[in-house]
Amino acid sequence: MRPKTKRRIVNSVRYIFTILILVVFLFPAYWITITAFKPSSEWNAWPPHFWPYHPTLSNFFGGSSVSSIEGILPFLRNSLVVSTAVAVIAAVIALLAAYSIARFKTGGMGLAGWIISMRMLPPVTIVIPLYVIYAKVNLLNTWTGLILIYLVPAIALGVWILITFINQIPKELDEAAKIDGASNLQTFTHIILPLSLSGFAAVMVLTFIQTWSEFLLATILTSNSAAQTLPVYLGRFITGYNIAWGALSAAGLITMLPVIIFGIIFQRYLIRGLTFGAVKY
Repeated sequence: MRPKTKRRIVNSVRYIFTILILVVFLFPAYWITITAFKPSSEWNAWPPHFWPYHPTLSNFFGGSSVSSIEGILPFLRNSLVVSTAVAVIAAVIALLAAYSIARFKTGGMGLAGWIISMRMLPPVTIVIPLYVIYAKVNLLNTWTGLILIYLVPAIALGVWILITFINQIPKELDEAAKIDGASNLQTFTHIILPLSLSGFAAVMVLTFIQTWSEFLLATILTSNSAAQTLPVYLGRFITGYNIAWGALSAAGLITMLPVIIFGIIFQRYLIRGLTFGAVKY
């Protein structure tokens, strides 16, 4: 077999395999989208309809649907505030901590290992004592309470990503800055920070996406629309009597859109953070 023919066959197999993977991963998003526009008579139709035969907007604007714009806005606001605050604060703290560990060896590998261990603790193991503590300090059903607990795993992930980014910056630049009379703070703001912006953005994107989709802690620590986020809101459509598939899909579609848009805009930073920053120390 000629090398060119063999290469074409390999490329064709690769393309087919890639398409199959995309179909598997994108089909749930497609199904949610079409279900959001289906009338109730088509939700459980058999055989299933792969396209809405009678498209409707009642799942979005129907009088009995809590997925209407008025119903979802408070939860959308809560998710945006909490996720944005966690992303920004976690990225700033993680960058400062990573700079300290990478350049000054603060705590060494022991401190770095302890930081990442905070991500290994399942939330279900701390949610009950956390609820008791929050009840005593009046942090239940507040943005502050959610932001504080989300910062712990977010900072741990951010530190490990940013340590690698900072380690890739030549130390000779720091030494040159010190020879010119720059302090540690000036070295950080004028050299480390500009060269770490891609890692900083990657941490913000990853943290935003993870916080946006968190369900367990938000369910336990909030009780009404004052602080409940969108994942908790989606649970309202599932009851012991039935599941409102149309309204649930409509609300799910609205919930997905900000993350998809955010991911598309910052995809290069997200890919860099996943493939570069988190693989080595």
